[in-house]
Amino acid sequence: MPRLIDLALEKLTNMILDMANLSEKAIIDALEIYRTPIEPHAFSYDHVFQISEQLRILREETSGLAIETLARYQPLAGDLRFINSCLDIAYDLARFGRYAYDIALTPYWLGDVKECDIELPMSMADKALAMIRKSMDAFKTRDAALAKTLPDDDDEVDAMYKSTILTLLDDNDISNKCALITTLLVRHIERIADHACYIADAVVYIVDGEKLGLH
Repeated sequence: MPRLIDLALEKLTNMILDMANLSEKAIIDALEIYRTPIEPHAFSYDHVFQISEQLRILREETSGLAIETLARYQPLAGDLRFINSCLDIAYDLARFGRYAYDIALTPYWLGDVKECDIELPMSMADKALAMIRKSMDAFKTRDAALAKTLPDDDDEVDAMYKSTILTLLDDNDISNKCALITTLLVRHIERIADHACYIADAVVYIVDGEKLGLH
């Protein structure tokens, strides 16, 4: 027989999944400005900002539901871990929206990116997006083993980040604009990957009650 709290937990789950879909869209749309640099671009920084704002609002609504659930239903230990983790995950997903906005805003500040070589940053971005999807798959299926594979992916992203920065330091031909655009881009992507690991860490806590610090 379903418990009253189960309805609230299901609603909380659906809100997290809605946020995950929105955050992925925000990142993909922001990256499209780099992949197809045309003016005016359909995916402007304002478009991405609006998605980021939706995520911020959803995070507040998630927090409100979590607090209401705690107050009304006196959750058991496992339920309490889940609610607490949803608060953490909602924060991470909202951060994705903010990083996406920062990514979209950079070309507006610094100008056209057509002259910049962004092949490696885009490869990094693809890996980071795959990490988000994997972390959310682990959340949906409560798969702690899958969640524990995220640090290996993060190591790859970190290696690409370091390689990009070192290459920029040794490149005497790159323009200041492209060097700055690339540096900001890979930094935001590296942080997105970190937050995907934080989500994975929350999944392990939900399932096993352990905080492993996977990031």
